[in-house]
Amino acid sequence: MSVAAVKFPAPLAAALTLVMLCACSKSNTSETSVPGSDVNLAYGTKVSFGTGGNSEPFRVSGWSRTEPQMTWTEGTAAVLAMRVSPTNEPVALKMKLTQPVEVYVNDQKVADWQVANEEEFSAPIPQEMTRRGGLLRITLKIPKATSPKALGMSADPRILGVACFDLQLVLKAG
Repeated sequence: MSVAAVKFPAPLAAALTLVMLCACSKSNTSETSVPGSDVNLAYGTKVSFGTGGNSEPFRVSGWSRTEPQMTWTEGTAAVLAMRVSPTNEPVALKMKLTQPVEVYVNDQKVADWQVANEEEFSAPIPQEMTRRGGLLRITLKIPKATSPKALGMSADPRILGVACFDLQLVLKAG
């Protein structure tokens, strides 16, 4: 079987190539295909990270497998994303977790929690982030994440940071 090559004039060949490249780069995904970016979270709703919980749709990156009571962050950062309704009320992020962690909302640091044991912590979210509603990206930064294997605790090689049990965005009467 032989294949014949068709020669096009240079300007036409360039135009056809451009059309084909543009067509090939078309995607049906958009920014809303990021996990959590199209998932609404009502204020006061508890997000549970254990087996049977409801945290999976909000997890974007940096999360390990779900365990019976919680989910570990894996690596030195983990991201959650969710859409919230507009509100003029002050909003606080509450999380029950273990290990020290820096907390960012939409790339702005809102807390540096020095966690020693499993505890619930709270941090105010700047009102300019919730006044109009929309996407909230919560980033947990865990610079001291390490593996249980490196600590001699088990053969688990995962780089684990924070054990997350639950999360809630609560309205604070202002």
